[in-house]
Amino acid sequence: MGTDALEIEYDWHLSLAKLYDTIDLEVPWDWRKQHVQNYMPSSNAQRIGAIAESKFTTACLERNFEPHLPTTPMPWDFIVTCPRGMLKVQIKATSTRATPAKNCYSCLTSVGCKGKDYMSDDIDVVGIYVSPIDTWWMIPRELITSKSVKLNPAPDSTSKYKKYQENWSVYYE
Repeated sequence: MGTDALEIEYDWHLSLAKLYDTIDLEVPWDWRKQHVQNYMPSSNAQRIGAIAESKFTTACLERNFEPHLPTTPMPWDFIVTCPRGMLKVQIKATSTRATPAKNCYSCLTSVGCKGKDYMSDDIDVVGIYVSPIDTWWMIPRELITSKSVKLNPAPDSTSKYKKYQENWSVYYE
């Protein structure tokens, strides 16, 4: 191909791109504005949750566990193949400090929608990630009986969940 033919082909591709770019697409947000402002349609809570799930996957792989994501919506976030067998794990994340005790963190474990418990009894383990201190709590599901839990990372804490802080033994027992 000569130079003229390449220019014509380039112009044709450019014209075709412009044609498709001018077609109005039905999207729920202005993608050009999003691109310019680095705006994402997800919420901050969704991003914190995604980070927690990513960190959980990494932590599992570092321990030679196999974390599996469900292919359809399920009450759990992962099925983890580990020395104990196959466990259904729900991941929660928080950065919220509990109010009067500023050294505690509060995590919602269920949503009070008409009194319906959000967390299924089919879940074996609840993994709670506290993002400001980059710390995990691995709590057996049967021990969580309220709609929120308070987690105290202090070394001298007497919290009932203290023994589950950075304790992954629930995957081995």
